[in-house]
Amino acid sequence: MSNALDPWAETLLLKAAEDEAVLQIAEIPDSPFGFHAQQAVEKLMKAFLSQLNIAFDRTHDVSKLARQLEEAGEQLPACPVAFTELNRFAVVYRYDNIPDLEIPDRPGAIETVRLIRTHVHARIAALSGAPLPPPLQ
Repeated sequence: MSNALDPWAETLLLKAAEDEAVLQIAEIPDSPFGFHAQQAVEKLMKAFLSQLNIAFDRTHDVSKLARQLEEAGEQLPACPVAFTELNRFAVVYRYDNIPDLEIPDRPGAIETVRLIRTHVHARIAALSGAPLPPPLQ
């Protein structure tokens, strides 16, 4: 592992922060809210994989990305919203209506993103020796 922040990881961390910032918009409809929560987690995981120098597919499947990290010996924190739940917002709900019973758990999704961000930032900082910027407000 090199003692520097991977440029692609850095870009993905910034993009994840943008997605996370969108979650703070109170008026955002459910579908875009779920999409940006999923995108934030996806980009954080891809940044982590990139910092570990592990190739990953062009996928929106955060469960698959989590398995790759676990196979590399990395343990992700337990989260209130399952990755399979987030996966549904990646593509399907961007083009379909969300049934009333499938409204995302907003506080749980925000906490899930926060937990993954905190963990990924700490691990990338430890691996790279580089301080990471705070999340966007």
